[in-house]
Amino acid sequence: MSHIRSARAAGAAVLATLVCAAPAAAQAPAPPNTITVTGSGSVKPSPQDRKSNASIAKAVEDAEAAATPLAIADGRARAANLASLAGLTLGPLIAISEGAPSPFGFYGPVYGQQGTFGPGKFCGTVRVPIFRRTPNGARKLVRTRTRHTCRIPPQVTESLGMTFATIPPPPA
Repeated sequence: MSHIRSARAAGAAVLATLVCAAPAAAQAPAPPNTITVTGSGSVKPSPQDRKSNASIAKAVEDAEAAATPLAIADGRARAANLASLAGLTLGPLIAISEGAPSPFGFYGPVYGQQGTFGPGKFCGTVRVPIFRRTPNGARKLVRTRTRHTCRIPPQVTESLGMTFATIPPPPA
């Protein structure tokens, strides 16, 4: 019985070590001689058939693929600007991550980019209320009707976190 307690205590100690070590690793400073920026790119999806879920999904996928190079170019331009302001030369891209970390909460896709009827579902059935005016002028819900609709996201946005190496100026 005591060996079970000691095994549980050892497991708890390992778990506590992992839990305490994870935040420290997540908040580790960037390596020296680097610049870390966030780049973003947006593209408007253009489906062939505005009433086909498959066509809208393909257009969103194509827009994501087109937004990625824009996000990288935006990040490179931001990093180059920061490097020049600091008197450094921008080096190569050394790390990239999708969905840049933000201390202010969720920093992800635009509403509807993944589908408003569920992941990958851009078409679905909605209920539309039907109102009538009563004799005293108030609106009264008399019934609802259902209809099939497709919702195309207005834009697809890609956000990337990037770390670039920097080259310090030669000593004077």
